[in-house]
Amino acid sequence: MYIIVKNAHLTIIALTFIFFIINFTLMMKGSSRVNNKLLKIGPHILYTLFVCTAVYMLSVNPLINLYPIVNGWVPSKLAGLVIYVLSITFALKWAKSTLWRITGLISVIFWLVMTIRLGFSDRLKFKNMDAYIDQGQSIVVAII
Repeated sequence: MYIIVKNAHLTIIALTFIFFIINFTLMMKGSSRVNNKLLKIGPHILYTLFVCTAVYMLSVNPLINLYPIVNGWVPSKLAGLVIYVLSITFALKWAKSTLWRITGLISVIFWLVMTIRLGFSDRLKFKNMDAYIDQGQSIVVAII
């Protein structure tokens, strides 16, 4: 059941981004289809399902023996989600010029990628810890 919910969660993430791209493209073209009921209500339904699947996975995850709330992983993911949604709102509603809308698009893509990377960070960190230590040391040496 966990794998099914996880795949649904990942599919919902992809669908929210697809809905955003469709809305953004229609808005930039000045199309009247931006006011389509499905395009207005669909993302809200997807966000609700997204949160439900996230809570389910967090509560029954057999792989996480960590304390995700204590080590900052879950609050960071939640902050990424909030900033992602605010970026979408900025790009679609608040921005009035094309330059600010493009800036909102870049922000949406940035926060989506950063939040996705955060989702894989725990798995990668424990999978090959020596590589992270070596990489961290080389970064420190490069900075100095």
